[in-house]
Amino acid sequence: MKYSRMLLRWPASFLFGSLYTCNIKVTLRCNLRCGFCGLWRRGGSREMYLQNYITAADKLKKMGAARIVLTGGEPLLRTDIVEITAAFARRGFSTTLLTNGTLADRERLLALKRAGLNDIGISLDSCDPETQDDICGRKGVWEKAVSTIRESVDIFHPGIVEVLTTVTSRNLTAIPDIVEFVVRDLKAWAVINPVNIPSPGHSILSAGSPDLTFPLPPRQVDRVFDTLRTMKRSGYRILVSNRFLEESRSYLKSGRYRWKCHAGERYLTVFPNGSISPCSDTPAIANILELSPGDFRKKAFRDQARKIRDACDGCIFSCWREASYLFTKPSVILERIRQFLPGTGGKRLYHEER
Repeated sequence: MKYSRMLLRWPASFLFGSLYTCNIKVTLRCNLRCGFCGLWRRGGSREMYLQNYITAADKLKKMGAARIVLTGGEPLLRTDIVEITAAFARRGFSTTLLTNGTLADRERLLALKRAGLNDIGISLDSCDPETQDDICGRKGVWEKAVSTIRESVDIFHPGIVEVLTTVTSRNLTAIPDIVEFVVRDLKAWAVINPVNIPSPGHSILSAGSPDLTFPLPPRQVDRVFDTLRTMKRSGYRILVSNRFLEESRSYLKSGRYRWKCHAGERYLTVFPNGSISPCSDTPAIANILELSPGDFRKKAFRDQARKIRDACDGCIFSCWREASYLFTKPSVILERIRQFLPGTGGKRLYHEER
């Protein structure tokens, strides 16, 4: 990862509440049909051209952003995703891409690496191919995703390859086995995120599904998360913080996910048509092609974002919670430092087994 810009920008964001990270949805289209995701149900959306992303990259740099996450939908459906990646990487951003892994091959992964992509996240929700395919509504998903993870570990080292697992009633008890497979067999980092189940009509990312029985049995949840904490202490590369693990445990047992977030201040989302939202699950309040860096810092923009936050029921998305923790939870900051010091914490198994 390009830590230099992230480290240099952190004090300004901490002291002045400036932008730190931005999720950019380059498309809402997806080749899979996961039941717990609502994005693919939204249909097509106008998508910005490459030149628009170059303009957006220049503006986001002036706004102070340090990290860019390219996502979707499925971002590899964009034939110009390598060029979009380069537009951000060449401007010094730490750049991550999130994908379901089914449209990647070695040549394309190498092209993304050459374009400056630092890290990649790939979805995997089961150790069983048939279950994974059923979750995603397509055949052959598991084999392709696992192949992409293996290729990515080889190509992006020493960058981070994240394996993204969504916790539902369907795979709860299998989560420790998935982490074991991800860390020991695939040599990647595990990211655990509970499915987000909002109040009716609130979310654009989540959707109804038989997998979403909720809340989950407390004793089952405790057994699983006790095991995850033990695995993390013993050196398994679980990328989410201990605090997020505990808040996930509480959410899965109680359904409570209200928290104080910083959407629209330290992080925001850019949708395919350029519209800007405080986060991926809230209404747009501006457009990146029309907003000036100065506008982002103005009271009018901040007041709009605050109004949306105040009306929001909350969420359990790790991307936003972990970003907030970096500015509000000293224990998480120390955990991150220990995790990425060579020869300590989450790196231990990686070095031993590589």
